[in-house]
Amino acid sequence: MPVAVARSALSGLLLALRGGRGRAPRHHTTPRARRVVAAGAPVRASVFHSRTTRVLSCSPACTGRPKLADARRSRPAVHAAVRAVSFAPPRLDDFPSSSFDVSEEDDVQLRAIVTMEPGATVVCTPEEEAIFATLLAVVKHHELPVTLRVAGGWVRDKLLGKQSADIDIALDSMLGREFAELVNEYLRAKGEKTHGVGVIQSNPDQSKHLETATMRVHDVWLDLVNLRAENYSDQSRIPEMTFGSATDDAFRRDLTINSLFYNINLRCVEDFTGAGLEDLQKGIVRTPLPPRTTFLDDPLRILRAVRFASRFGFSLDPSIVHAATDAEVQTALRTKVSRERVGKEVSGMLRGPSPGDALTLLCRFELFTVVFAHSVHADALVQMPEGTAWGCLHAARSLDALLAAHTNAGGAPFAKAFSGEEREWLLLAAFLLPLSALSFPGKKNKLGFVVDTVVKEALKLRVKDADVVNLILGLAEEMRGGLLGCGPNSADQLEGGSGSFSRVEAGKLMRRGKEHWRLALLLGAVLEMPGVAVLGDGAELAPWVVESAQAPPVAEPLVGGHGSPLHAFSESNVTQVEGSGSSDAAAAARVRASATLMAARVRAAEDTILAMQLDQVWELKPLLNGQAVMRAVGMEKGGPALGKLNEQLVEWQLEHPAGTEEDATAFLRVVGPGVMAANQR
Repeated sequence: MPVAVARSALSGLLLALRGGRGRAPRHHTTPRARRVVAAGAPVRASVFHSRTTRVLSCSPACTGRPKLADARRSRPAVHAAVRAVSFAPPRLDDFPSSSFDVSEEDDVQLRAIVTMEPGATVVCTPEEEAIFATLLAVVKHHELPVTLRVAGGWVRDKLLGKQSADIDIALDSMLGREFAELVNEYLRAKGEKTHGVGVIQSNPDQSKHLETATMRVHDVWLDLVNLRAENYSDQSRIPEMTFGSATDDAFRRDLTINSLFYNINLRCVEDFTGAGLEDLQKGIVRTPLPPRTTFLDDPLRILRAVRFASRFGFSLDPSIVHAATDAEVQTALRTKVSRERVGKEVSGMLRGPSPGDALTLLCRFELFTVVFAHSVHADALVQMPEGTAWGCLHAARSLDALLAAHTNAGGAPFAKAFSGEEREWLLLAAFLLPLSALSFPGKKNKLGFVVDTVVKEALKLRVKDADVVNLILGLAEEMRGGLLGCGPNSADQLEGGSGSFSRVEAGKLMRRGKEHWRLALLLGAVLEMPGVAVLGDGAELAPWVVESAQAPPVAEPLVGGHGSPLHAFSESNVTQVEGSGSSDAAAAARVRASATLMAARVRAAEDTILAMQLDQVWELKPLLNGQAVMRAVGMEKGGPALGKLNEQLVEWQLEHPAGTEEDATAFLRVVGPGVMAANQR
């Protein structure tokens, strides 16, 4: 249908439904918005099914706001009197990026259709149904002229067949905190339990534009926000926030796949950008507005695009790549976004299903120093050899290859063998491994270490996270020269303590690593793999490491293509590249062969530790308590010497696992005088 004809038909239909009153609405849409379905306002929505689509339509026969109970009953009904009208939309450039110029009246009149595969629908759990019923009851009780929508990730995950615990409620005519107070007022009137309302204030300087109210309903946390529109002045880049329509809000979200709404009042999915459902179905990550506009609005969205692309194995729209490498956008990410928000996104990447892909994108977007540098050590990173970021990526990819080989050799899959935070610690430590010896002048003439500052300051993760990362990095070298250095026959070497690495040494190392010993063991194996280097003291990255890390995989699905990306050192990728005779093939084959060898050594070390019953050795207590130790050596009061004796007693127990209290007492009587004499010097 020609554009003019379609617009005329749509305008005439709207005027007829309005009873001939007013003007025809303006049409503002994107190149990806295919159809608009129109009806009189207010309307009742219903759903009809066909073989290929599930379409939200509106019945022109409905007048007035429907009763809330009717919204639920009308869900299976067919009121498809008005069909979608297709037309070729105008170009996005025709409209200002700061405003969509869609009036509230127009927004009520224009409804985006929902197109999806059969069965791809939102299925609420009984708990979610109860929450939504309560919220609708609040609306009815207070006679509120408000439409309730679930926004963003919950809708996306539901359409992907996943459960989501993040329920964000978007309100079209009131603030979240106002509605939250009315929820509690309703619950009190019903004699039900209420909860306090928390308010997270907006902070435009840190790109946090919305005030958010948080509360619990039926013991589930909800975030409540108002739909927003933004207007920018020539004098400030900080937008003036106003109440907006669902269309305004959808186009101001980070990604099209996160711009979908679930209308609780009407029990249907709404796609106001016209692209969210299609991108979700095709596996594409793109922004509703031009990426540069979206990223300057909130620069954290660059990292969110990376996280979602790696999480779902989706393609990145090529325009995102150009915007992410824009100097102004990167400066905004460095200066406008709090480090806590940056760290939260990086943590989500590392705990996701494809952290290697996320780290690869960060490096290709030239975001290494932006994300991982902090002002106090930025100079130290800037002065590192060219290609340092790629060296870090190579170490992380080497770990990925090692874990794959370890699983293929019979080890437990990484995702099952370790918790989410353990995976995060190991992956972050591997990525930062080349920087582990890097220091800088700190306060009071003390040395500061880059890795510690990256975790604590650049990413603002917990002190515990920094402690564990530093611990396993420190133990990795000892694991490399100790347990892993024994080779495949390490069990024989450890059996009687006569080998190059005795049971005592292994036990002491295990007691330091405690429950994190496996992480340190794997990291020690990564140190043995080709091309992995700890920078400093003249150490340099091999040129082939930088070249292979920079080289894209055989296919480039994360940027402009589709599907899950190939890991650089995966078997399928190596096979394809080897056939091309490229130098990357030799590098990948070299790493893969090393991963297979080191996986065997890791398994041998694990088996040895278990056979020697050292896997819980950090819980080993001295056979004798402090008083018994003092009696055995004739010590009148405790002190440093007592601590030394306890250490020696534990080492003796490691060497003599079947020893008794009498044996331990006899041992202390032999070594005690020497320890006490040394302490008195």
